[in-house]
Amino acid sequence: MTITLCGFALSNYYNKVKLVLLEKGLPFDEQYIAPGSAKTEDMLAASPLGKIPFIRTAQGTLCESQAILDYLEAAYPSPPLMPADAWAAAKVREL
Repeated sequence: MTITLCGFALSNYYNKVKLVLLEKGLPFDEQYIAPGSAKTEDMLAASPLGKIPFIRTAQGTLCESQAILDYLEAAYPSPPLMPADAWAAAKVREL
């Protein structure tokens, strides 16, 4: 199953996740979710915290952009997003 990124392109958090998907070369689909739909029943079924963006995977849905990034890095370690050097990795996080 391909990853589906759900949310809207004006969101910095959405774009942060999309950038990681692109940088890692992972196939993904996009599904537009309007900002105001965060409290609908369907939305809460997919993202119990009512947060967007979220991703749909074969394992289920995952929300909160940093949790998504951590998952993508752990599940798809190559190419790595963070340098192995601790200082260089800290500078990346600083950005």
